[in-house]
Amino acid sequence: MFYFMIGIGLIFAYINGMHDGGTVVATTISSRLISPGRAVFIAGIANFLGAIALGTAVAYTISENIIDISPVLAGKPDVCYTFVAAAFVGSLVWNVFTWIVKLPSSASHSMIGSMIGSGIAAYGFAYIEWYAIFIKVILAMLISPLVGFLFGYLFLKLQNRLLKNATIVWNKRIMILHKLSSFFLAFSYGSNDSQKVMGLIAIGLAGFYSADIIIPLWLILACSVALAVGTITGGYNMIKTVGMDICKIDIHNSFASQMATIFVVTIANLTGLPISATQVITSSVMGVGTSDTPKAVNWGITKKIILAWLITIPASAVIGAGIFFILKQL
Repeated sequence: MFYFMIGIGLIFAYINGMHDGGTVVATTISSRLISPGRAVFIAGIANFLGAIALGTAVAYTISENIIDISPVLAGKPDVCYTFVAAAFVGSLVWNVFTWIVKLPSSASHSMIGSMIGSGIAAYGFAYIEWYAIFIKVILAMLISPLVGFLFGYLFLKLQNRLLKNATIVWNKRIMILHKLSSFFLAFSYGSNDSQKVMGLIAIGLAGFYSADIIIPLWLILACSVALAVGTITGGYNMIKTVGMDICKIDIHNSFASQMATIFVVTIANLTGLPISATQVITSSVMGVGTSDTPKAVNWGITKKIILAWLITIPASAVIGAGIFFILKQL
């Protein structure tokens, strides 16, 4: 079960890249600044670099603030491996479903939800860190899309005012800045999302070594590669939903959306908050659309996206608990 746990964790990182990786360049592609193939490839490279360059604060939040690891260290290692594997499998089930229906829920939400459900099944309610989950996870995930929406709205307003009489030269400079912002957004996303996988696998390693949580270099590199390859090979499926279905995107809208998202995700990386980059990107697109005019936003698809956000954690928790009991019998 130990090697299955690690293997399924890396598969999850790969699927995470397929599921969410394309969303970071969705607006860049829909604004026709960069071709889809080139944009997704660059995003994959940036994902890899971000995952190995921006530390492990988010990973430690996941490994130390979702479940009390004392029973992990004191209990049977097989229970720990099954708990971690079930958390990944439960999340995969939900992610594959939403990927097929092209609904940008959140791979991060599903992993945390499945982790909670599997943890309850393995160790009981008492060992779930409910207060830490609410403060460092749930609250951050609720506030971050609101901040993304607000900053998307404000960035576009400010940008339109500053560039009201912009020359062709300035518009070309914006295009260059936009390409750089696309890279840095993928860089930041790679860091935040890969660290969540590292953090969960690290719990299994703690059970194996009966030692405190550590994030070894091989784990950082393995998760980074898996996420990047997933983005490059399958990151197209959510592009239409985020980049085209919410509202019409041009270069200026896309740049404002990306700047808002970079601001939120970078702060999350530095403070160790495991937010959903997909959520922030999507909400910032809603913000820039509303900044033009509320009628520009497709509120029908927006309602579906918000519904997916609300049900992902509880649905994944139920699936994660069920998968734990199934794996326990194997």
